[in-house]
Amino acid sequence: MRTFPGLRRDALKVAAVACALGLAGPVWAAKHVIKVSHAVTVNHPGHKAMLKFKEKVEADSKGQIEVRIFHSSQLAGQREGVEGLQAGSIEITLTPNGIAAAFDPTFALLDIPFQFDSAAHARKFLDNGGEKMLFANLGKVGLVGLAAWEQGFRNLATVKAPAMKAADMQGLKLRTMEAPLHITAWKAVGANPTPIGWAQVYTSLQQGIIDGVENPSYIFSQTPVHEQLKFLTLTKHIYDPILVLGSKAFFDKLPADLRTLVFHSLSSLTPQERQYVDEDVTKAETKDLPGFGVKVMDMPAANMAELAKASQPPVIKDVERRVGAPALQAWQSAVNAAR
Repeated sequence: MRTFPGLRRDALKVAAVACALGLAGPVWAAKHVIKVSHAVTVNHPGHKAMLKFKEKVEADSKGQIEVRIFHSSQLAGQREGVEGLQAGSIEITLTPNGIAAAFDPTFALLDIPFQFDSAAHARKFLDNGGEKMLFANLGKVGLVGLAAWEQGFRNLATVKAPAMKAADMQGLKLRTMEAPLHITAWKAVGANPTPIGWAQVYTSLQQGIIDGVENPSYIFSQTPVHEQLKFLTLTKHIYDPILVLGSKAFFDKLPADLRTLVFHSLSSLTPQERQYVDEDVTKAETKDLPGFGVKVMDMPAANMAELAKASQPPVIKDVERRVGAPALQAWQSAVNAAR
């Protein structure tokens, strides 16, 4: 099994927290406990869908399964959550694609900018073989793919001036996730991307350390970050899933009927989770952010094409290095077929 620096330390940390919260010990003798760890807030579509999962699977299993959900990094951070799956100290986590790509390079395919025309296009692709392609190699690293939920498209918010065309990106001090392909894409269009933890974004904007930040629109409206923003450009540069991953060790031991129940429960909630995203995106872009004084603007299609022309080649080259030409070609063919 592939391992990562700090895995043993982080696994012990998660186990210690679990013990302190009363999640270890005799309870396992009586029933199956699924600890769901994620870093998003209680307002996030993924968390709301997980609450539905808890309700559904506990009822349908007739008490054989108990689901305990830990939001906002209460149990583990994003990377620690995935490492906890590998170590067997966490059963399910929600994780963004950029984090998942550090464990399985297949997920790098989703970080190709401007490859999806719309949410409908991305969803059609995932529902018709794309999700299966994403999850095909997870067993090799001790993980199980349970569902590909989503966060929506990532957009660009700025402080000093709107970013509407490639020229506006030149020298833009932009906060990104610690996702190498995101950084490659932004450098290719002339921006100055800087990985900063989300907890530091507010003060970084306030102090002028960064000029902008990119994320799904409702992330800005649901957090205090909007207080520092003036403009939101709907660049829709990357379709941003939130992946439901499981511990292979746990699911290999779970009785087959309960394993099937969990898988079906999560996959059946995908439409509901997407509906939450659609509702949150619409509310953020048409009501909440304008109400907070943030000007929301669509990027013209020609300008998006200009950014795609600059950002795609270096990212695709890196993705090919990671996954190989055959996997990249199969992916691109499937993306095009879903149009």
